[in-house]
Amino acid sequence: MNQLASLITDLYDEQTALDDIVTVFDNDDWNRPTPAEGWTSRHQIAHLAFFDATAQMSLTDPEAFAEQRRRADRDPDAYSIAVLEPLLALTSAQLLDTWRQGRRSLLNAFRSTPAGTRHPWYGPSMSVASMITARLMETWAHGQDVADTVGASRPVTSRLEHIARIACLAFPFSFGNRAMPVPDTGVRVRLALPSGGTWEFGDEGLEDSVSGPIEDFCLVLTRRRHVADTTLVTSGPIAEQWMTLGQAYAGPPGPGRASGQFTRRTPLVSSAAQNPQD
Repeated sequence: MNQLASLITDLYDEQTALDDIVTVFDNDDWNRPTPAEGWTSRHQIAHLAFFDATAQMSLTDPEAFAEQRRRADRDPDAYSIAVLEPLLALTSAQLLDTWRQGRRSLLNAFRSTPAGTRHPWYGPSMSVASMITARLMETWAHGQDVADTVGASRPVTSRLEHIARIACLAFPFSFGNRAMPVPDTGVRVRLALPSGGTWEFGDEGLEDSVSGPIEDFCLVLTRRRHVADTTLVTSGPIAEQWMTLGQAYAGPPGPGRASGQFTRRTPLVSSAAQNPQD
């Protein structure tokens, strides 16, 4: 399987994992407040549905996407609210169906797009592989908000390696997005995988470092957990600062989660451990 096909499969699997949680929701579940202030589970799925649709638009109708980009640039806050209103007006069943149909269309668009091409987005243009990875990250992060809301547990999978990589590549953005100078040196990242292996990023000789479970790293850099509520270990001032302001996704600085808002209740469990192969 080539890289793009593998990424598309991982995106499909991440979307399906979230679908498995929300498919049994009743109306109360859909309308429960999530950890994202002012957002219910309906907002989370509506957000994914809209940006899945605009990702497809970027691939198949760049002129139409350019108009979306102009709207967003004029007033980002108003845009982020306005684009969700039609989706939030749907019934829960209609919203779920809209998200599902949009996912299928997006995956088909990715399959039809040649590797190596670049496509417009709300920030810099993106390669097809980067766009797939970004949609996976968004699905996982917003899925975490939904899972936290209803107390659902999610297995740790190898798909987090994609999110960890995009989070590391966003190191300069995390500082520049807050109008702060980007450090002259990076951070060595060493993360424990649920399989027992290790995922690494950055030169071995770097003085600053972050280590710990890959899930914790992804939770912190998608701003779904405060670093104090994880088992991550930082060494050096740059690493410590990065873990407080790091942001893997585009857009203005997110508020993140407060220290003490969450505590880890169970040890990491791999999907392989939950579903052993014969």
